[in-house]
Amino acid sequence: MDSVYHILRKAPAIYLENISIEYEGLAQELVKSGRIRVDTGYYSNFVRFSDNKYKINFAFGYKELTREKLVTTTKEIITNYYQKYGVSISTKRLNEIIDIMAKKAKRLLLPPEDLLIRIARILVQSAHPIVIRWLLLDKVEVFITYSHNIGDTMNIANWRNNGSNSGMQSTDGQDAIIYVSCGGDPFAKNSEEHPQYGDGWAALARFQIIAAQEIGHYADIIRDPYGRQLSRHSANFSCNKAKDNVAKARLDDIQRCNYLLNDLMKHGMKELIDKETSLRFYDKQKITGLKIWWLKIVIFFQKMRLLKYTNKRNLIFPNMFYRREKYMGLMIKIMITDMLSHLSPVADVYQHSDPDVTEAIACAESLARIPQQSLKWGYVVTKETMHDLYKVYYKQVIPSLIDNYQLYTKQKFRRQKGDALGRQNILLRLWNRAVFFFKKGKIKFTEVRDI
Repeated sequence: MDSVYHILRKAPAIYLENISIEYEGLAQELVKSGRIRVDTGYYSNFVRFSDNKYKINFAFGYKELTREKLVTTTKEIITNYYQKYGVSISTKRLNEIIDIMAKKAKRLLLPPEDLLIRIARILVQSAHPIVIRWLLLDKVEVFITYSHNIGDTMNIANWRNNGSNSGMQSTDGQDAIIYVSCGGDPFAKNSEEHPQYGDGWAALARFQIIAAQEIGHYADIIRDPYGRQLSRHSANFSCNKAKDNVAKARLDDIQRCNYLLNDLMKHGMKELIDKETSLRFYDKQKITGLKIWWLKIVIFFQKMRLLKYTNKRNLIFPNMFYRREKYMGLMIKIMITDMLSHLSPVADVYQHSDPDVTEAIACAESLARIPQQSLKWGYVVTKETMHDLYKVYYKQVIPSLIDNYQLYTKQKFRRQKGDALGRQNILLRLWNRAVFFFKKGKIKFTEVRDI
């Protein structure tokens, strides 16, 4: 089973005229915070500092080292780094470190502001807004590289252990750092020779998919009303014991996906895939003729036969694939096998001699991948295939983040409707008027929780 990293249900909004006011606000906050570190291979906006005496390594962005409002926070963070190692750093030494890093930062070839905000927009759309709110609140470092792995953005000490990975570091929730590798330039022209990887759409999809997964790990952290990190929804902080409800949900979802695939193959999808495989070959060779038209007619009736069966079973997702995919059967099979690959992730870093630890890691990984699968295949498809984990994520993880955010900040969390330019969709305006009329103005549409 192979994971898919070049598919997105829809492209994220990159420009101001397309993005919602909510996500635009989050992207602007992320850029202003200076906590987003970007390395395009040409542009870079962060520098590192290593104290060999205490084996301490950290990185800061250009704005954190040069903007007066952010420098104070930077000094606090550096002081905390040293305190964790039992070292009391003097004001003089602290200022020396800031000066050294600031001089390095001023030699950087900084990414243009319009590029930085576009990258931030893609990132914030990879997660539910409440997760980004917590990410900003915790001042989490976010590293984004155009490379295929995260080694270019890491210090040597971390690279030895984690350089071939592409995601979040810190399994205990403390000092979380999120790494995202794009595998190419997401704003460049698509690669015609290798459309599934490299520059363009493939890099854009990989960017959002990996960001969704790694921010999903961050969302997994359980907090109390004071913002303190207590445990995880998927497992304990040590990740050696899975939570019972998540372990059961994962196993049930694996069983569900296997049953779905086998059941669909028995009721017409196998024959449909055989015919679509032939059609795809002819399409690639640009072969036309009566034989091809007859093949298309046969495929059409096989699709209708399969949809008739799935409609009886009250399955929605096959109809979605019928509307948007030329090779419907092939794509459904790819989707289900992709779901299975994320329910049972296979890699050396996920394996352990203790089966309980392996199970805990699998639960943490599969729960964190719910948002990426939703971006990739759509929320309806993910809900019908990874149903139980989907329920845990959107009925347990997200509400927990919302409730504790409100208790911690003493602010009501509300989803914001409308686009960044202040325009409102006509259907939204009609809905607002209808709600106002029937509820006499007591309830506003923006107060309805939309998860």
